[in-house]
Amino acid sequence: MKNICFIAIAVIISSCSPESSSKQLGPLPTASFTVTPMEGKPYKMIVKSTTNGGFLWRWNYRDTRVAVRETDTLSFAKQGEYPIQFTVFTDGGYATTSQNVTVTADAPVADILKGGDMEAGSEQYWTLLNTGGTQTSIQVTNGVMQFGNTGDSNGAIYQKLKVIPGREYTFSGDVKGTGATNTWFEVYFGTKAPAQGSDYSGTGVTKYIALNTWSGCGLVPFDGNLAEIGCDGDGKGKGGTMVFAGSDTTVYMVIKAGSAGGNLGTGITLDNVKFMEEQ
Repeated sequence: MKNICFIAIAVIISSCSPESSSKQLGPLPTASFTVTPMEGKPYKMIVKSTTNGGFLWRWNYRDTRVAVRETDTLSFAKQGEYPIQFTVFTDGGYATTSQNVTVTADAPVADILKGGDMEAGSEQYWTLLNTGGTQTSIQVTNGVMQFGNTGDSNGAIYQKLKVIPGREYTFSGDVKGTGATNTWFEVYFGTKAPAQGSDYSGTGVTKYIALNTWSGCGLVPFDGNLAEIGCDGDGKGKGGTMVFAGSDTTVYMVIKAGSAGGNLGTGITLDNVKFMEEQ
């Protein structure tokens, strides 16, 4: 019986021998590319792979931006020096290289927010949101939007915006106050529509930038661009810039303020709110 088993195993092994092939892997590639400013639009750069035999290309730039064509166009919102990383795949493997590019002009932008100047009548563009519990006082007066309370409260305003995924946007807004205690002043962006009587949070909602006394800002007098002086949120240190991923074209800007065991001091004012879209 053992001899029969050995013969059967030998036959199986013989039948599983690898097939012969004349296909050979190519040599490892060397990644290289050229960068040329677009005529009349120096904030756009045309990149072109100069590596032969590529079948997949990836351009990484501006932190989270990605392009995937052999010849592609990369857009930059602000003038300055930026690194571009390029990876190419061939039948011999892949290779990566990078080089810096100098952008000599800012890209044109447009403010897609309405009523951000907080002049009389601007309140028509904002919807007051009750987030549950005692409502923070929010009103447009004397050319600013005033947020105030004398104790525990919460409340928000919001505006619906149309955006283009993959395009860069920049938030800014002037905030001023004499100092607060146990207080938050937050800007959210989300694809979820706000609902009266509910706090704005959860799936599809991001706290972008905030004054937060527990995190160390807003305790003493302040006056500046919230995108710059905010000490909390995913957008901290990003100068107000953001890019929306996915396929959603509707987002909600929600500005929320309140206190727990404290107050907003003599009040926090908001003015010159802008949401700039690169063109």
